[in-house]
Amino acid sequence: MPRVYLDFNATTPVEPAVVQALLPYLGGQFGNASSSYPLGQQAKEAVVNARAQVASMLGAHVPGEVVFLSGGTESINYALKGAAMAARRSSGRTHLITSCVEHVAVLETCKWLQTQGFQVTYLPVDRYGCVRVQDVLDALTPQTMLVSVMLANNEVGSLQPVAEISRAVQRYAQQDEDSRLPILVHTDASQAVGKVRVKVDELGVDLLTVAGHKLYAPKGVGALYVRAGTEVDTLIHGASQENGRRGGTENVALDVALGQACELVEKNLHAYAVTMQESKMFLLEQIQKHCSLSNVGYQVNGHPEQALPNTLSISFENISATRLLDREYLSLSLFMLIEADGVYASAGSACHSHKHDDNDSKKKSPEDQEESVTVSHVLAAMHVPREFARGTLRLSVGRSSTQEELLHAANSIHKAIQQLV
Repeated sequence: MPRVYLDFNATTPVEPAVVQALLPYLGGQFGNASSSYPLGQQAKEAVVNARAQVASMLGAHVPGEVVFLSGGTESINYALKGAAMAARRSSGRTHLITSCVEHVAVLETCKWLQTQGFQVTYLPVDRYGCVRVQDVLDALTPQTMLVSVMLANNEVGSLQPVAEISRAVQRYAQQDEDSRLPILVHTDASQAVGKVRVKVDELGVDLLTVAGHKLYAPKGVGALYVRAGTEVDTLIHGASQENGRRGGTENVALDVALGQACELVEKNLHAYAVTMQESKMFLLEQIQKHCSLSNVGYQVNGHPEQALPNTLSISFENISATRLLDREYLSLSLFMLIEADGVYASAGSACHSHKHDDNDSKKKSPEDQEESVTVSHVLAAMHVPREFARGTLRLSVGRSSTQEELLHAANSIHKAIQQLV
């Protein structure tokens, strides 16, 4: 049975060139980058080079604006908590703005900040999952110190108007000639890097999150871009690594890996994007052919133009994600059926079952099982009709996806749907 991986938004394989770059630092070049002797200085030089590679890809003014961290989640926590704590200490401001379709790492961090006395405004989105710039402006108050809006949505692929938001926020902050307190703008670019152009000056952001395993680097490494002069409190205290922004011995091998992955993106972004866009459209065309022949209703979620080149969120009408198929009430969903055919995709966080005990779930009737399925927060915010939302697949192609794989996936999806209608 062929294996067709269509969940590149969940994680990516590590590029061979990235593996080759990191391997020496898991072997003979194992030095501590804080040590003064040659072995340590070689490690330090490797980290310096990696930081420059990430900075170059992002268009940062100086490499020191890049802080290496353990991944996207830590980067988000650092940006939001660090900026919030610094603003409250320096100016007493306690209000931040985000959207209701952010990654759970942003939403949960905001919830935690609310327990610490901060106020959070969660902005709605339009039918494409996009924030309206005017809604951001309407939410700004003299207490606002941070706006955090993702660059690309991980479920439906829509690109947010981050550059326009940044310009609008800057104009608002400069209206008061007497105070001119800065309002920082953060964007979670985890899903965007490696798929679309990401340059910090073009976006106008003060803080930007990068997650290594989304761009063909290993898991466990990421970065936060911090524009020079931006005040952000440190979260992890220790020695003076990362220019005093994050204590802890540098993970040289993973820093090198992220740097190499970013260099590949800077050199090959256009080719990557074109390849993924062609693969996505080919897959969509094949699925559309099957749907038209079998008279199955569907809709594509997300913005039709301002979207990631690799992400296809598609919902099938009246296809339950937990349709019960046999007399034992064994729950088989659309994505489980295609998985059995060797296709690895995701419900795109589209449907979350609240069953915590398999034995209990088997005792439930089909009707009870249907009620235990809820639509994802992203699709709900977009007001995707429930009869479509419950049958949603997120299919995300990669740099190496082939037409043969995509044909197999489309056929598998068609067969699964036929079992569920």
